[in-house]
Amino acid sequence: MTISLERPAAGTADQHVKPYYDIVDPCDEPHAVLDLRVRVSRDLLAAAVEDAGTGYYDGEKHPDEWTVEEVRAFAIMTIANASSLHLQQNAVLMAQMAEPDFYEPVTREYVLAIYRAVDRAFPKAD
Repeated sequence: MTISLERPAAGTADQHVKPYYDIVDPCDEPHAVLDLRVRVSRDLLAAAVEDAGTGYYDGEKHPDEWTVEEVRAFAIMTIANASSLHLQQNAVLMAQMAEPDFYEPVTREYVLAIYRAVDRAFPKAD
């Protein structure tokens, strides 16, 4: 099974981002590409992006520097792999860490940068 990503506009800076997220076992043969539509909250998107993006860059690149394509790929990769309960719990934590005086300032600033990255990649739908 493969989960398809919508490909961003041609000519983007990050050509390494695939047009789909491949979860086919190397010993298996691809059978289908699925296009999934999932409605998510901003907090859940932030949790998904933080999970994959922080793991991928491990502090080497700040979320304000992540491209739209990277942010979208991080969100989709995490949503495709994580349980909905895990994502929802992390979404609650992200929302709490974004509140003033709830967490240490350096962590709060990092979390707010994740939210800015989410807002760039996923403008709010009407």
